Amino acid sequence: MRLLNYILLISIFSTLSFSKSDDNKSIDKNTTDDSFLSLIEYGRMLYKTPRGISCSKCHGLKGEGGKKIAKYYDKHQNIKLLRSSDIRNYSLKELTDSLKNRYRENGVRKRHKIMPIYYMTKEEILAIYTYLKSNREKN
Repeated sequence: MRLLNYILLISIFSTLSFSKSDDNKSIDKNTTDDSFLSLIEYGRMLYKTPRGISCSKCHGLKGEGGKKIAKYYDKHQNIKLLRSSDIRNYSLKELTDSLKNRYRENGVRKRHKIMPIYYMTKEEILAIYTYLKSNREKN
């Protein structure tokens, strides 16, 4: 009797499919593959709690920038403020280059003096980009 139950269970499990079938694998720009999170939700999570310093610490809750990062004095003892930039309008390439400290402005490499380098996958950068783009579209 136990053997019969075991065989029955195996046959039931073999007929069920726990992975997506090829028919249901349509790519949706708002969801990650094989995930219950949308790209926007995943991007929000990464933006707020990446591996390292949170993007929102400097760039604001939604990428709007303008936050004071540091105060310093120039060579003439004038007070200068270093403020973060608005990153909501960055293209995917610009965001990728910034996160990898390879950003170029007018064809010239522009190093970030304060921005840390993040070692993120293409999918993680795409998720953050999608989140920032959703914030831009709301305004």
